[in-house]
Amino acid sequence: MAAIAYITDKNMIDFHRLNGNHTINFWKPSTSKKISNLKQGDLLFFLAKGTERGKQKEKGLMGYGKFQKSYTMSFQAMWSKYEIQNGYATRDGLEEAICKVTKNHRLPNMLNCLQLEEVVFFQYPIYLSEIGMQVSNKLESYLYIDKEDLYNTDRILKIANQFGVDVWSKVFEQEHMHDFKKDAQIQIIHNIYEVIKSNYYSTYEEARLAHFIQDYQKHHTNTQAIRNSKTEFIEIREDRLWICLPCLINASEIQKKLQYIIGHYMLYSSYIKNSGYEKEIQPFIIFDKEIDEELKRHLHNLQINYQVISTPLE
Repeated sequence: MAAIAYITDKNMIDFHRLNGNHTINFWKPSTSKKISNLKQGDLLFFLAKGTERGKQKEKGLMGYGKFQKSYTMSFQAMWSKYEIQNGYATRDGLEEAICKVTKNHRLPNMLNCLQLEEVVFFQYPIYLSEIGMQVSNKLESYLYIDKEDLYNTDRILKIANQFGVDVWSKVFEQEHMHDFKKDAQIQIIHNIYEVIKSNYYSTYEEARLAHFIQDYQKHHTNTQAIRNSKTEFIEIREDRLWICLPCLINASEIQKKLQYIIGHYMLYSSYIKNSGYEKEIQPFIIFDKEIDEELKRHLHNLQINYQVISTPLE
């Protein structure tokens, strides 16, 4: 899954917040547990030491950022590249903080670095117990938020949306408030795909679909890939998110392909309905060539949105 809560330090997050850092370096010693299979756009939430509450000493989420790149680099290279985006005002302060979290209290040769962008800080800490998640206070590294329930991230961001971003963070907002709702909706799409994905197309068909998608995106620029999918993507419009399901009419075994794509469409629709976003997230099928009247009637009867690439959305 693509949404992660990672243990971090409240003081470091407060430093980023007070300095208006919306791009940060989230560093860890190279000996610490690595996050596997991170993809661009994945959400990393800050589960902060120093926010503990209750008998269980539960830690709260202070905000999150979107993963962009990862590096392994020396301390000197890390400071030269990111400076205060590392979360400390001085090189000495950063070095001291790193030494405190290493087992031998020495500066490691290399550090793992995750570059996060579009970082946002919550008005108040959000506790995972508020959405029904129970987390051990002995957790030392990270957990996948949506592993047991694909709507957990949405629940967190709905709470965040009630209170908005941190008051100090608003000073640095130049254009608009952070769109928690859009982040939640995109996360839901990624999670749904992970549940219903299948490897239906051959390598040759995937290559043909990739070419078809590239042609489509030349005229529809506000798109992004669905995590781990080679054939499906999201088109972002002002009023809604469209889940684009491309289909090649001249593909081999076209009837089986049509049954697959229609079934895939209906599964997306069912999960989206469960999320409550059926008016704001909708799948649609993109055909590369004109389709016959019989297929049009079936799609109409099933209330399926579709598009032939040279025609407007039906």
